[in-house]
Amino acid sequence: PGTLVTLLGPSGCGKTTTLRMLAGLEHPSSGRILIGGKDVTMLPANERDVSMVFQSYALFPHMTALDNVAYGLESSGMKRKAAREKAEDALGLVGLAGMGARLPAELSGGQQQRVAVARALVVEPQVLLLDEPLSNLDARLRRRVRTDIRELQQRLGFTAVYVTHDQDEALA
Repeated sequence: PGTLVTLLGPSGCGKTTTLRMLAGLEHPSSGRILIGGKDVTMLPANERDVSMVFQSYALFPHMTALDNVAYGLESSGMKRKAAREKAEDALGLVGLAGMGARLPAELSGGQQQRVAVARALVVEPQVLLLDEPLSNLDARLRRRVRTDIRELQQRLGFTAVYVTHDQDEALA
């Protein structure tokens, strides 16, 4: 718990494939995947205690930031009111308090990225998987969001696996 692991390498070397195996989106041809000491190799993605932030953010364009963040909670059976309260807290955690009513198109790239991070964190995963989450941001914003993600990871104590091909990003 509380560990940050970076998978660094050139395009095509298997970083994202490894992340997808951890998430349960692909199966390894050999070996085992352990999360919290539990063998999850054959468990489907929805039964693993992981969340993933994709390079493209994968936000629902027709849903507000708040609805995007609350989606996973509501789809897992949490009452709408409780899910929305928890989603509001998660938006505050990533610096977007009061912006829940905005659609993704009304948010900057950095704000969209923060919504994606909030959506992944709100379900309180044991492991957060980040697949080149900053590659669509400009250099200044990339540094700031990278620092914010690291601070959240240390403060909340979750394990994060971070994929990048950028050596500066990996060492920051």
